[in-house]
Amino acid sequence: MMKNAVVIGATTQVGFAICQYLINKEVEVTGLAWSEKLDEKSEEMLMEIGRNAFFRFQLERSFTESIDVVFYCLDEVEKVENKEQILYGNLAENANKLVFISSYRKMSWNGEYRQQIMKKLSASSNQSCYMIYLPMVYGPWQQEEEPVHKRLLEEIEQKESEPITIKENDVLFVEDVAEAIYNLLIRDEKVTEVLFQNDNPKAIEELIKELNLTLLTSVEPEESKKVKKYKVPQSRTIKEGIQAQKDQMYYKLKID
Repeated sequence: MMKNAVVIGATTQVGFAICQYLINKEVEVTGLAWSEKLDEKSEEMLMEIGRNAFFRFQLERSFTESIDVVFYCLDEVEKVENKEQILYGNLAENANKLVFISSYRKMSWNGEYRQQIMKKLSASSNQSCYMIYLPMVYGPWQQEEEPVHKRLLEEIEQKESEPITIKENDVLFVEDVAEAIYNLLIRDEKVTEVLFQNDNPKAIEELIKELNLTLLTSVEPEESKKVKKYKVPQSRTIKEGIQAQKDQMYYKLKID
């Protein structure tokens, strides 16, 4: 059973969804950011869960308590400074499980950072280490440059649609990602390196049709072909997931 967790990258889309899911499971969550400076979007996200009794956000990186799980949400991070690498490496020493999460297109970056962290651990440490790779993730708090966000913003602002292309062959709703990660950990699965896949094989086709997107032919990284696939149940239809993302965008625009 998971009693407490640290989520590094709590204000990334997936990191935030993990925080929300764990809070609902009454797991004590400490959220950390990759940067000492929070942007407006990060502050809005934290306002949404900041008063929950099971959540605390701290800018200070030191953490001496025993931790059940440390999540490293790497997908929206381009580089980690040496100082942060040391601090977040120290966190790993106090954890029972380490979870590195990124898109499958950032597999090499994920692997490099994971190796840096593992090198800092003593030879006697026995942490379990998981590497989770994701396809396109849509839903609330998606990054503004992502195609789903762009298309929905056009609709909200009533602008004429522009051609938007994607290179992904699969898509997952962000809340389904958080739930699948939790289930993977509590089951103590023997497979520790996985590529998440939607159990709906037509999900990307439905997204493309719903939003009038154009799919470009893309070559999958060779590394991803060798990783075991982990099926993620789709809890909402594509249309319902799109509506959830649109609702969150409307709410944010009202705040602004």
